[in-house]
Amino acid sequence: MSNASIKEQLQALSLGLTSVSDEKEKKSSEKKHSHSKNPPTASPKAKPNIPSKQKTTKQKPAWLEHAQYGVELLKAHFPLCFKNIKEVQPLKIGIKQDLVKLLSTKENIVTSDKACMVSSIAYYVNSPAYHKSMLEGTERIDLDGNTAGVVTAEEANYSIESRKIKSQAKKPTPTPAKALETGTIKD
Repeated sequence: MSNASIKEQLQALSLGLTSVSDEKEKKSSEKKHSHSKNPPTASPKAKPNIPSKQKTTKQKPAWLEHAQYGVELLKAHFPLCFKNIKEVQPLKIGIKQDLVKLLSTKENIVTSDKACMVSSIAYYVNSPAYHKSMLEGTERIDLDGNTAGVVTAEEANYSIESRKIKSQAKKPTPTPAKALETGTIKD
């Protein structure tokens, strides 16, 4: 049996190492090479460390992460009202005030999470899924999932217009040179 302590042996077993002594030898070897003047040379077959061309993803803005976190909190605390994207339903008019009133009575939720939930309602109701759910005659729901009115024709039309404006804002506007080429601008 090796000189390693029981704690080290258990760690080695949990990591799937073959031997704790091998791990110790690796560490001591690394220390020796890091202190020596002549570091070990790379083998001729080793590839140089060239960064690969990976797709760089944009980091989410802080406000978006905050809003998405708030929506997840709403889903966790009010699952009958705030649902997954495919099950979104129109919310009761004045639900924000109801939420503030109800959250003020809950002591088990941290104040910052309460504020996050209240501010995230705007993000939730401006999502494409929410706008798609805003059809004339669709029932609205309250925080408990109970029926609380219906969507009127005027509200449904407003939602349709909002979706159109958002989709047009996302489309890139053609430069004058491209517009002349495509014929969208006449001389």
